[in-house]
Amino acid sequence: MKKIALVLITLIISVIFNHAYSQNKCNIYLTFDDGPLNGSENINDIILKEKIKISVFMVGEHIIKNKQMDTYAKYYDQNPYIDEYNHSFTHANDHYEEFYNNVKKSVNDILYNQTLLKLPYKIVRLPGRNMWRLDGKSKNDVANGIQTADQLAKLGYKVFGWDLEWQHHANDGTPIQSVSEMSKSIGTLCHSGNTFTKNNVVVLDS
Repeated sequence: MKKIALVLITLIISVIFNHAYSQNKCNIYLTFDDGPLNGSENINDIILKEKIKISVFMVGEHIIKNKQMDTYAKYYDQNPYIDEYNHSFTHANDHYEEFYNNVKKSVNDILYNQTLLKLPYKIVRLPGRNMWRLDGKSKNDVANGIQTADQLAKLGYKVFGWDLEWQHHANDGTPIQSVSEMSKSIGTLCHSGNTFTKNNVVVLDS
């Protein structure tokens, strides 16, 4: 995970110098889901050293069921370069269809996570869904989950999806796309008009 984290920072620095400070500025947001996880301590250490802002979407169940994850969550709490947001309490137990079919249950799961983790901002990313509810605009990847996203928006939440996903191999966590491939993809998206918000690219490191 340390090696992956170093690759991650290489990508960030490459993208910042190639795109973020170009003549037509592009804002790049690096986000992580399902935190905290094994390896979160390495991400925390490198982000703290490099002083680069990231956003982490937190799963409360990881924290209360594992003392090590609780420790990692405290690292995040103390890191001024990491913003923590809501990613549900249970992560739907990875049964997304069932989770979103019960709108009340899925909304309450997210509200409980907000309270449990004392998250200061009403910002959420839905588990297993790339949906947006932001500044009066919306976008859905599938039908299942729309009602949950809409209900959260009514409750004042900003629902964040992503524009580009940096995928990893399931067996060892190594990145599928290289740094140069990701940098090129981000550069292409920056001024393409194909992101949810113009001149913004939200990257999900999955």
